[in-house]
Amino acid sequence: MNISLEAHQTTIFLNVNVVTMLNNTVLENQAVIISKNIIDFVGNAEKVNIPNDALIINGKGKYLMPGLIDMHVHLGDNEDDLILFLVNGITTIRNMWGFEHFQILKWIFGTRVFNHLKLKNEINNNRIIGPTIFTSGPMIEGEKPFFPSFMVKKAASAHNAENIVFHQSTQGYDLIKFYSTISENVFNALTRSARENDISIAGHIPDKVGLRNVIKGKVTSIEHLLGFFNPYHPALAISKNEIPEMASLSADNNVYHCPTLIASERICNINKLQEYESEPEMDYLPKRVKNGMKYLLKTSNNLFQKKQLKPNHEYMPFLFRIIQELKKHNAGIIVGTDKGTPYVVAGFSLHRELKLLIAAGLTPFEAIKAATFNAAKCLKRETKLGTVEAGKWADLLLLEQNPLQNIEAIKEHCGVMSKGRWLSRDKCNHILNSLKQKHTAS
Repeated sequence: MNISLEAHQTTIFLNVNVVTMLNNTVLENQAVIISKNIIDFVGNAEKVNIPNDALIINGKGKYLMPGLIDMHVHLGDNEDDLILFLVNGITTIRNMWGFEHFQILKWIFGTRVFNHLKLKNEINNNRIIGPTIFTSGPMIEGEKPFFPSFMVKKAASAHNAENIVFHQSTQGYDLIKFYSTISENVFNALTRSARENDISIAGHIPDKVGLRNVIKGKVTSIEHLLGFFNPYHPALAISKNEIPEMASLSADNNVYHCPTLIASERICNINKLQEYESEPEMDYLPKRVKNGMKYLLKTSNNLFQKKQLKPNHEYMPFLFRIIQELKKHNAGIIVGTDKGTPYVVAGFSLHRELKLLIAAGLTPFEAIKAATFNAAKCLKRETKLGTVEAGKWADLLLLEQNPLQNIEAIKEHCGVMSKGRWLSRDKCNHILNSLKQKHTAS
């Protein structure tokens, strides 16, 4: 969907309450001055000189907070995902399965359409409107990959692994993504090479490595709480008694966990199919995408039944317990949705994820911190993202209510600022209405 955002030399949020996310307090009656795409000033509104050509946004009685960061998405199956992220206040995303050259077979398999490095650069250069993208390269699997070979990079040896890391880091990817099929030798080579090439590394727990060794490998993040539980191979999960130790070990090694609770809730939850299909966000998706979601949900459900496995959603109380232990031991938690999973819709699902994290035991401040400050640190961009303070990128959300008291206020925002460009609530509503009309007519 083609849209344009007006850029101003100076934008001022006047008389606004600022939720900095540096702590859980609110700075009242502040002025926040944006120069192009950088926050230039946060301070007393009464001391501000207002340039004649500045865009003034009245923040009286409102709350300003950092834009949200979705740390686990899969871009590709819907060209409107980028704008769906933005209208929902997600100003940064971490794409967890990068691809470049488009191939028809990749499109047929449904989720790897975009040229992610090109897309990332076009957004950075303001040629396309969308959230800032950090992306992994193609996922790295072992000698016998789970996914079709053309969709992944196979690393059968340490030498293969080192070459892949070097190649992806020099191409401009931000992250190395590993999967559960790699060997211990390959895993060790990947982590060592990632450190040597100064690139982040994250992924699933390899079956032949285990949670403890992955944490000791000082990876950047572990996805889906895998290793604590393993719905595909339950015998490989750690014991319940080991959870506190692994949470503590994660904190000691600065390893973040990305729970993606919304994905576990939905991945093959066939009993809730009708409920998911009737959710409001489904109105903004093409029929092709909705049909794909139904197919994947039914297929995953059939696969779990055939293998007599307990589906992910039946683990939800256990996943909540894991999150409580991570919190207790001060281990890093980041927010991701695994967009690409059936009935996980770009943008909207992050708000559902925040509510699930609160249900799991986080406070609203802790949940929002996981989607802002923690995520920025995990991306190694804490000097640019994640808080409202001078020198940071102007990725912001304006709200009617204090999100630390009402998490729903984030979803019902008054407007989004992305890279210093303002997207009002009215414009967000217009975009959503246009998408709804387009997909209703098709």
